[in-house]
Amino acid sequence: MEEWKVLHGLCSRTVTDLEKKGVTAEAFLTADSTTKVSIRNSRILTQTNERDAGVGIRVIRGKRVGFACTNVVTREAIMKAGDMAYHMSRVSSEVPGLELPEPGRYPVVQDLYDETITSITGDEAVDVACRALTAAEGHDPRVRVKSGVIMFRSGWRGVVSSLGIDSEEQETRAAMYLGGVGESGDEVTGICSDCECGRTAVLSPETLGESVGEKVLEMFHPCSVKTGKTTVILGPEAGNYQVIEVLIDALRGDSVMTGRSFWTGELGSPVASPLLSIHDNGVLRNGFSSRRFDDEGYPSQETVVVQEGVLVSYLHNAWSAHGLNVENTGNASRFVGGFDLVRNIIGYGYRTEPEIYCSNLVILPGTKSRDELVSEVSEGVLVESMAGFPQAGSGVISAQLSRAFSIRNGEIQHPVKGMISGVAFDWLTKISDVGNDSKQFENAVLPSLRIEDVHMVGG
Repeated sequence: MEEWKVLHGLCSRTVTDLEKKGVTAEAFLTADSTTKVSIRNSRILTQTNERDAGVGIRVIRGKRVGFACTNVVTREAIMKAGDMAYHMSRVSSEVPGLELPEPGRYPVVQDLYDETITSITGDEAVDVACRALTAAEGHDPRVRVKSGVIMFRSGWRGVVSSLGIDSEEQETRAAMYLGGVGESGDEVTGICSDCECGRTAVLSPETLGESVGEKVLEMFHPCSVKTGKTTVILGPEAGNYQVIEVLIDALRGDSVMTGRSFWTGELGSPVASPLLSIHDNGVLRNGFSSRRFDDEGYPSQETVVVQEGVLVSYLHNAWSAHGLNVENTGNASRFVGGFDLVRNIIGYGYRTEPEIYCSNLVILPGTKSRDELVSEVSEGVLVESMAGFPQAGSGVISAQLSRAFSIRNGEIQHPVKGMISGVAFDWLTKISDVGNDSKQFENAVLPSLRIEDVHMVGG
């Protein structure tokens, strides 16, 4: 706590010094501690304890912006980063309409911090990993855990700006992932995985391990999926990996400003089935990406983006809200998901400028259980997971089935292999029902979706 106060004070002084030079300045600062255990090929591979603190400074001079960061948290290093951002703002390209947000009233968000996580030791994290590993491989001798991660993180996040924002928040996170295969004779199944994430120290390693073990055993002896259009039920994992990334790109205010969004100009128009409603909820209790303020210091909120199939809002930070003359939705983020090679090299958090990204993108659940959704399908496919990268702008998806099953006469049959293809935006218009089996992921909470006329290719 004392170290954080010192870091906060240094950033405040640097912002004040920059303001005296006639520019607008912002400091984004974090300090966290992470205990992580990795699993590889049926054994505990590594256990690490990492501490990281740093500052990213933005300077806005008219329509130009400069950015610099440092992970050396001394007065001299932070001042140097501020000076570098100041000088970069003199030579950078113009960004019309660029601005920082004004201060606002912060909401109360429950269960963002669990003190227990701050005291978890490496040995305790290893124990959690061992329990998950044992539960998975103890389920059946044919199960082999290929990869896994257990992570406990605690720390502080703050924003200080010359426009009067001075906010800070103490946070904790816990996450667990496990992926395994089945080996029997010459047959090896594809990877089957499960995950759990939240803001408290409460994890269920035995439940997760048994879940992975059960999933692996179901995937022996798959048949080729029937080529053609059919009814598909996308499980939460399949939807999160493919549909959510397409949705986020379509909802980003900067994508709308540049015309890259598939939904540019569609506000007030039906874009999906009337059964589909989507909220971006930055104040969701125990939400993995919940927060009191975004990464520019603007208050978080719950934003309705799609209501019964009608597009009612995009997601914005201060810049896109100003550019489109709408309300800021508090979606500035320096911890975005998805795959971006440059971003993965540079890093996240204080190392980058904020982008527009969802907090917890929630697809509202329906009333039917997974079994009820399946019971109403005469012939179709249940897709639990798939592998492939969607094309965010166009929504085109061409993915290999990782874990899928045929459905006949309302009952799940044998596992299937092959490909699924189509356009996610078309799928959204063909949703015939929504399940009540919501699962939380890093940036999304979603249930199963039943979709008509989806193209499958046998393999």
